[in-house]
Amino acid sequence: MVRKRRNPTDIAIEVGLFLFACVLLYPIYFLYVGSFKSPAIFYDPFAFPKELYWGSFAIVFEKVKLLDGFFNTIVIMSFSLVSIVVICSMAGYAIARVKNRWFQAIYYLFLSGMIVPLQTTMVTIFKMGVSIQLIDTRTFMVLLYAAGAIPIATFIYVGFMKSIPKEIEESAFIDGCGPMQSFARIVLPLLLPATGTILITNVTAIYNDFMGPLLYLKSESKMTLMPQIVQFYANKQSMDYGPVFALSALAVLPLILLFIFTQKYMIKGLIVGSLKG
Repeated sequence: MVRKRRNPTDIAIEVGLFLFACVLLYPIYFLYVGSFKSPAIFYDPFAFPKELYWGSFAIVFEKVKLLDGFFNTIVIMSFSLVSIVVICSMAGYAIARVKNRWFQAIYYLFLSGMIVPLQTTMVTIFKMGVSIQLIDTRTFMVLLYAAGAIPIATFIYVGFMKSIPKEIEESAFIDGCGPMQSFARIVLPLLLPATGTILITNVTAIYNDFMGPLLYLKSESKMTLMPQIVQFYANKQSMDYGPVFALSALAVLPLILLFIFTQKYMIKGLIVGSLKG
């Protein structure tokens, strides 16, 4: 069997991509190696620990309410994602199927939210939260995240809905399904690629959000993970970065695991959504 000779250009591209990947992955390597370094070798960037030093993690669990941060982050993120999927999928379904100028006007109103900078609305949002007495509550954070994701999520759902034949729903109507039954049993399962893309992208955005919880949450018991990292370092008033690295390593671990196990679904959803949108 004659082995096919590889194109030198393809080999050069692969080597270049591999080196580029190494550059991108080096901060993650540096983070986790640094979290296991002892204070004696921590500031040597090329030193590798001969044995794992767990002292930094012990300090983190002693001085940071880490489990509370994880719990608050997961609760806020879960309710936000459910709200985003339910609201935006139904809105996308109605906008794509109902040929009415008012629905189209609502669609353009949603899209206008994509061009409004978040920084211009912070004071207004804070005053609104104070007036309705929702500042320093997880409910307010859920409402903010859901509202912020509505424009782009609705846009994705509308584009994906246009690729689903209406004949499928008409057959369901003939069989006795109402609009809600048809949407829940037939349309929503067909929207899984778009839903997966929306879920994964919003998981990253909500999990990594720092400014929102810092502005709208005050109680330490309700604080999410990202502000905990900054507050932990600010309250220490020292230059010992080992515990900060350990806390950051613990905080970023769920996202790394999520990406490892869902990357093919995320890429598939992005490709299918771009082709069908």
